[in-house]
Amino acid sequence: MVIPVALGTAVAVGALGGLALRAFGHPELTVLTVSLGLFAAAAATWMVGRRLNNAPPRARIDPATNARVLLRRRHTLFRVPAQDWSVPVALAALVPLLALRTL
Repeated sequence: MVIPVALGTAVAVGALGGLALRAFGHPELTVLTVSLGLFAAAAATWMVGRRLNNAPPRARIDPATNARVLLRRRHTLFRVPAQDWSVPVALAALVPLLALRTL
């Protein structure tokens, strides 16, 4: 779930931002749309991850032991919870800003 949400949000926001900057006559600032798209992707990843991983567990009874078992659905990527992937995505958003600063 992390990859489609982050990639889809980054592409959509970056493309819309690029179109807006070109319409306003500032095509030289399109590198900012990459950063904006990645920041939006970080926010979307965090929100979707929190929503999916905060669902209440389902209680079941194990027929062999008669014990109560809680079943939790965890959404992860490489065993890292989905909402925690927002931090590396946000850090990746800083790279275009640092590149712009050195110009």
